[in-house]
Amino acid sequence: MTNSSSSSSSSKEEEHIEPEEEPEEAEGRLEKTFESLSRHPKKYYCATCSSFCGVLGLMLILIVAIGSDFFPFTSDVPLYLRGHVTRQRLDAILEGKDRADYTLRLPPVQLQRSVDALSGEREDMTLELIYLPKYGDVLELNILKSIFELEQRIMQRTGYDQHCKIDYSAEDVAVQDSGDVEGTKRINAEGRPCAVHSTIVWACDPSKGHSCDQLLSDPVGLLNCPKANAVCSPDEFLFDNAFKVNKATMYSESRPNQDTADGLQSWNFLRLVDSAFAPGNVVAAAVRTEFWFGVPLAGYPTVNDDPDSQSEDLTDFLYDTYSDWLLENQLTNPEVEYVFNGHGLFSRYLDDVLAGDAVFAVMSMIFVLIYIAFMTNSWWLSFMGIGQIIMSFGPAYFIYYLVFQQRFFGVFNMLSIFIILGIGADDIFVFLDTWDSSQFKFKAPWKRMAYTWRHAGKAMLMTSLTTMISFISNANSSFPAIQTFGLFAAMLVLVNYCAVMIYFPSVVFIYNSYFEEWKFCFGGPAKLSELFHKGMKLAEMQIAKDDLVPKEDPDAEEQAYLVKEPSEGAVNHWFRHSYGNCVISAKVFTLFAFAALIGAMASQAARLESDPEPVKILPSENNYQKFMDKKPDYFARGGSVDAIEIVFAWGFNIYDPIDRSGTISTDVDDRGVPRYDPNFNLAKASRCIYSICEAAQEKSDFLKTGGYPDFPIDCFLFDFKKWVDANHGPTTWDEITGINADAVKYEDLLTSWGNDPDVLSEWKPFIYAEEVGTPPVADLRFVIAELKLTVTETIDNDEGEELWNRWEAFMQEQYTKSPCLEVEEFAKGFQSSFDFIFVRKILVEEAFEGIMLSLVLAFVILVLATTNVLVALYAAITILCIVVCTVGTIVLLGWKLGVLESIGLVMVPGLSVDFVAHLAEGYVESHQTERIGRVRDMLGRVAISVVSGAISTLGASIFLFLPTIIFFNKFGIMMFMTIGFSLFWALVFFPAILASPLGPNGNIGNWWYFTKQHIKCLRPKEDEKDKNEVEPKDAEKEDCGPDQDVEMEVKKPKETA
Repeated sequence: MTNSSSSSSSSKEEEHIEPEEEPEEAEGRLEKTFESLSRHPKKYYCATCSSFCGVLGLMLILIVAIGSDFFPFTSDVPLYLRGHVTRQRLDAILEGKDRADYTLRLPPVQLQRSVDALSGEREDMTLELIYLPKYGDVLELNILKSIFELEQRIMQRTGYDQHCKIDYSAEDVAVQDSGDVEGTKRINAEGRPCAVHSTIVWACDPSKGHSCDQLLSDPVGLLNCPKANAVCSPDEFLFDNAFKVNKATMYSESRPNQDTADGLQSWNFLRLVDSAFAPGNVVAAAVRTEFWFGVPLAGYPTVNDDPDSQSEDLTDFLYDTYSDWLLENQLTNPEVEYVFNGHGLFSRYLDDVLAGDAVFAVMSMIFVLIYIAFMTNSWWLSFMGIGQIIMSFGPAYFIYYLVFQQRFFGVFNMLSIFIILGIGADDIFVFLDTWDSSQFKFKAPWKRMAYTWRHAGKAMLMTSLTTMISFISNANSSFPAIQTFGLFAAMLVLVNYCAVMIYFPSVVFIYNSYFEEWKFCFGGPAKLSELFHKGMKLAEMQIAKDDLVPKEDPDAEEQAYLVKEPSEGAVNHWFRHSYGNCVISAKVFTLFAFAALIGAMASQAARLESDPEPVKILPSENNYQKFMDKKPDYFARGGSVDAIEIVFAWGFNIYDPIDRSGTISTDVDDRGVPRYDPNFNLAKASRCIYSICEAAQEKSDFLKTGGYPDFPIDCFLFDFKKWVDANHGPTTWDEITGINADAVKYEDLLTSWGNDPDVLSEWKPFIYAEEVGTPPVADLRFVIAELKLTVTETIDNDEGEELWNRWEAFMQEQYTKSPCLEVEEFAKGFQSSFDFIFVRKILVEEAFEGIMLSLVLAFVILVLATTNVLVALYAAITILCIVVCTVGTIVLLGWKLGVLESIGLVMVPGLSVDFVAHLAEGYVESHQTERIGRVRDMLGRVAISVVSGAISTLGASIFLFLPTIIFFNKFGIMMFMTIGFSLFWALVFFPAILASPLGPNGNIGNWWYFTKQHIKCLRPKEDEKDKNEVEPKDAEKEDCGPDQDVEMEVKKPKETA
C-alpha cells in the first residue's frame, strides 16, 4: 500500500515464510471478529468513527456552551514553585492584599481615575514611549521638537479625553477660563483637566508659580515658556538651546530626594532619562514619556465597580487607538526611533500573535496530510489518518479533565499537536506497512487484518508505552505548566494508540473494498515507485545470488546463511540488503566514529550554562520585546525595573503563611487562604519594624543595598513617626509603641494620619485590614515594606540563592537584639523575594532529572516488551546519546539553559524513544537466530516505517520555525534536532552495535527464555514424564546447566555447485 511496497505483488512466487505459530484458539477469535467486521465495513466504520467524533463533538459543544469553565485555555504559563517557601510567602501577601481591602473604600475625593485605587496587583494604566537616538544625544533640540510634536498628536487622538487620568488637584472652577489652549491641556468631559503626562519635553507651566528656568518648575521639562501666569500653545514654546543646556545641567547636578520640593522635581526629571545622565554627563542615550490613563470610565460610578471590566475596556481603547498607529513610525525626524508599551497592550498583542501563529499548526497538518497521501498513494487513508489524530483530542481531553481533574490548558498543551502529528503518522505507517506485508502471507482480508492487528499492535504498543512513560514522568514536576503538558501529551499518545487499533482497521477495510483504485495524484507516486523498483531489479538479482553464498567474514557468528524473506518493496529490499550490508561491514568503524561523536557532544553539553536573563517571548527587533529589553537597560536609577525587590511583611504566620487546601495548582489566582498571626500587634511591633526598615535601608555590598536616598525603602512608619513627632511631640512615639504601647491611642493617631487623602493614596498599598463586626470596622491584618536592591533578576542562580540566605539571616538577626527582642511575639515577620531564582534553578534540575527518569522507565518498558535485557540496554544507551547530542547542539547554537530550553528538554526523551523502540521490537521479532540476520530483518521490516514517521515529524516541526513567538521557534528547532538525531542514531548506531559481537545471538539476554528454562528445570521429573507424549529427539538434553549452549542451531542449506 505504501510506495515502498506498492510494486511488491510482482514477485509473489518467492518462498513463503509462515509467521511464528500462535495459539489456534486466540487466532480463531481474532480472525472471526475481523471476518465479521469485514463483511460490514461501512457499519464498522460508522460505529468507530461516530464514537470518536461524538466525543470530539461533545467537547466542542461544551466549549461553546460552557466556555472557559470547561476549556480554560490561557496564554499564561504557570511556571512557579507552589510548594516552595518563597512562593508561599509571595502568595500569602498577594492573597492578603485581595482580601484585606477594607480601606480601599476611599473618601469621595479619592474616587478618581487612578490606578492606585484598583484592588490587586495591576499594571500601571499608562502608555509609555522610550525614545532612542540612532546616534548621538537624544536631547538635541531637533529631536526634542520631533518628540514634542508626536506627543501633541497622541493627546489629540479620539477618545483621549474620555480615558485620561483626571487631575483632581485643580479646584472645581471653569477650566476654560484658565487660558488653556487646545493641545496643551486636555479637558475631560467632566470639565476637569487630564493629568499632565510625564515627559522631559513638556515645558513647565508658569501658572504654577515658578519660572521655567528654576529647578522647581512644574512640570519638569527642557522647553521654555516665556508667558508668565499663562500656558503656552505648542507654537509658543521656545526651543532655546542655551536654556535647554542650562536646565539639563541643573537637573544632572541636583540630588534626587522625594522628601524635598527641589529633590522631588529633580527625581521626576531624572527618572525619565537614562541612568548614565549625571553630573558631568548631560548626554542622554534614551528618554521616556508616560501618558496617564485611569478609571472610573463612563458608565462606572466608582473605581471599585467591576474593576476587571474597566481595566479591559481601557486596554481595548489603548490597543485599538494607539497600537497599530504607533507601529507606523509617527516621528518626522529620522535620527530617532521609539518603542512603546502600555496597560494591557502586550497581552493583547500576544493574543493576536498566538491566533496568527495557529496558522502554522494548520500548515503542519496539511503537510502531514499530503505526505501520508503520497506515501500511501491514497487520499482516503490520508484524510482518515489526519482525522484520527484530530479525533484523539476529544477523548484525551476528557480523560485529562475528568479523570485527572485538570483545569488548566495552556500554550504547552497546544504544542502537543505537533508531537502527536509525528507519533500518529508513525503509527499509521507501521500499521499500513504491516498490512502490506500481510498480503504475502494471507489472501483473506480478515486474516490479513488479524495478522496486522497482532504484529503492528505489539510494535505500536511498545513504542506508545515508552513514549507515554517519558511524557508522564513529567507529571511529577514541581511546575504546573510542565505537569499538565506531560500528562496531556501522554493521554494523547494513549488515545491515538487506541484509535489506530480500533478505528483505523475500519478505514483500511473501507479502502480495501471501495477506494483502492482511487490513487493519489492519479497514481503518480505509484508509477515513480514502480520505475524505482525496476531500476533496482538488477541489483536485487545480484543480491539474491549473493544471498546463497556464505559470507566471508572473520567473525565466526557471521558464517551463517541468509534465509530469503517473502517478496518486499524496493525500499525495504534496499534497507535489508544494500544498507544492511553497509552497516554490518562498517560496524566497527561506526562504533568508534559514534564514540568520538558522543565524546565531542558530551564535552559541549558539559559547557551548558544556566541563562539568568528574563524569558524573551518575541524576537529582539519586535517593538514590545525591544521595549522590555531597553527599559531595564537604560532606566535603572533608584532600582531598575528588573531589580530584585525585597518585600518585608509582618502579620502572617511565618512558618505556614498560606492554606492551599482545596485549591487548583494550575490556577495562579487560586492561591488559598492567608494564615495570619493572631498575636500580631502593630502598636507593639512598630519600633521593631521601624528598626528593621532602617537597618535594611543602610548601604551594604553584602546585602546588595544602595542606601538612602538613591535606594530608599518604602516604609510607612517613617512618615507616620515624622507626623507624630511634628504634631504630638517627640515623646508620643515612645508612648504609643513598644512592649507597653498604648494601642488605643496608637490606632487613633494612625487613623488621623491616614485621613489625609494624600497619605492614604501613598501608603494604602502598605497597610491592610479586613472588615469585621457590625457596624463594620477595620481589623488590621498585616503591613509591608518594600526595598529594591542594586542587583537585577539576571543574577546567577547560585549567587541569588546565597543572597536569599543572607536576607534570611538578616531577618533572624534583627530579632536577637533590641527593640525586636522584647516584642518578638507580637512582631514576627519575614522577607519575601527571590522566588524567580528558585524557579530557574529547580527548572534546570528537574529538566535533567526528568530525562534520567524517562530513560530509566523507558529501559524498564523495553526490557518487559522485548524480553531481552541487552537489546533494551542498547536502546536506552542510544536514547541517552540522542539526548546528549541534542543538549550539545543547544550549546553549539549559542543557547543557554533558560526557562524555554528547560521546557523544551522535557519532550526530548519522549520523542527519542519511538524510533529506537520500533527497531528493537523488529530485532527481537525476527525469526532469524543470529545477530546478522536479525539486523537485516529489523532494517528490512521497520526502517521504512521509521523513516516515514521521521519525515512527517521533521516536516511538521519545520513550520514551527516560522511563528513570531520565540518559544515556538525554539520548540520547533529542538523537535527537529531530536527527531534528526533519533533517526541518525537509530538507523546507524543501533544496528551497528546489534551487528557487532556485543549484539545478542539466539536467546542471549532473553530473560523470559531463561525464566522458563529455570522453571522447567525445577519441575518434578514425574510431572515431566506425563506432560507430553511426543517430544523432540533430544528432548532429554535440557538446558539446565550453565555449560549448555543456549543458542539455537542454524540450519545451513545444501552446498551449491
